[in-house]
Amino acid sequence: MTDDRDKLISEVVEKALQGDMDAINNIEDRVIRSKAKAALHKAKKAAKAVESSASDANEDKTETSPKAEQTIHQKMAILIEEKESGSVISQEGEEEACIYIKPESWESLAPILRNDDAMDFDSLQCITGMDMGEGILESRYNFHSMKLRHAIEIRIAVPMEKPDIYSIEQIWRIGDWFEREVYDMYGIIFTGHRNLKRMLLPDDWEGWPLRKDYETPQSYHGIAVPKVKEEWE
Repeated sequence: MTDDRDKLISEVVEKALQGDMDAINNIEDRVIRSKAKAALHKAKKAAKAVESSASDANEDKTETSPKAEQTIHQKMAILIEEKESGSVISQEGEEEACIYIKPESWESLAPILRNDDAMDFDSLQCITGMDMGEGILESRYNFHSMKLRHAIEIRIAVPMEKPDIYSIEQIWRIGDWFEREVYDMYGIIFTGHRNLKRMLLPDDWEGWPLRKDYETPQSYHGIAVPKVKEEWE
């Protein structure tokens, strides 16, 4: 008799786990119905424990899985530190990926970027000047390796009162005009440049037009200087 009751409870619990609660609720014997509900509760609890255990196992597997591949800036920052220890100030994240270099390290580091087999940055794409405010100027370099097919951005920050950065125009010849343009607009002095003079403005123009504190002169050699573009039209 007990075996029949246990078999019945097992069958109705299995049906209830599949969504058929009437299999238990329709049992006329109150004692058997109560035991069936208790067995159902126990079965659900056991199933939840198994599910939780499987979830923990997956989390452990995730934690022990290999780390995400390093970005090119992370790789290059490590290589740069190996070549010139202490030269990297910071390596920024993916939203604005770049490597900040100490100005005093640039003279020795630039040839390494160009000639090291693991870097091989044979192409200088551009140099961009920036006035960061609070008396800080930046020179930003975008390099690309035609052979290794990777690219990075190097940034160097200098104080406005002494805006000196080593010139790379003899390493990347295109740097000649890039540096002259940045000098013309921001007044960054590229030390060692063989012909550092204004490129867009007259040699005797006063001030650096893209600095935040720049004030447009009233006139140039007696000629009125318009304040806004519309005044030219």
